[in-house]
Amino acid sequence: MNIAGKGVLLLGVFVAIGIIVLSEGFNDTTGGSESLSIPEVTEEPKEQANTTEEETVAEEETATEETESTVPVQEAPVSSSESVLHPPAEVRVLVANGTEVGGAAGAIREVLISDQGYNGLPPVNAATEEVPEFSFVYYANGYELDARNVGLIIGADSANILPIPAALPVTDLAEANILILLGSDLYPPEE
Repeated sequence: MNIAGKGVLLLGVFVAIGIIVLSEGFNDTTGGSESLSIPEVTEEPKEQANTTEEETVAEEETATEETESTVPVQEAPVSSSESVLHPPAEVRVLVANGTEVGGAAGAIREVLISDQGYNGLPPVNAATEEVPEFSFVYYANGYELDARNVGLIIGADSANILPIPAALPVTDLAEANILILLGSDLYPPEE
């Protein structure tokens, strides 16, 4: 086959590819994105050509509403009270001594301040008469992860990390984000 024959054959292949592409359209075959549906435009029969302008506007509005309803709507982000881990210096921790061991709350506070960098409030004694069997780490809304971290540091049971209760075990929460109530599991009574 001569060069002219090859050129005609090559041109025929390009024309065939062009016809296939145009007949199939430019469909996205990746499947990664949603396609928008477009209402089909059909010719109206000749007898309906005399429609009023109001009917035409109503039909166009209906077609627009149908098109708009198929477009996915992105909603505004929903705010939540999910906890995030705050820098330790921004977390106010109040340690309440519920045990009979003097200085226990001060010792825990010192570990949290000097070793971990937490904002330790002055330690207090618990308002309860009974010594709690277990230590608890209570957290304010949004400080659960911080409380879990503090619980790990002091060795509190993870089941005892809870939201701050309505009936506080201290007389004043002092705007603490985390309240630690020391119990006999961490500081057993001296014998």
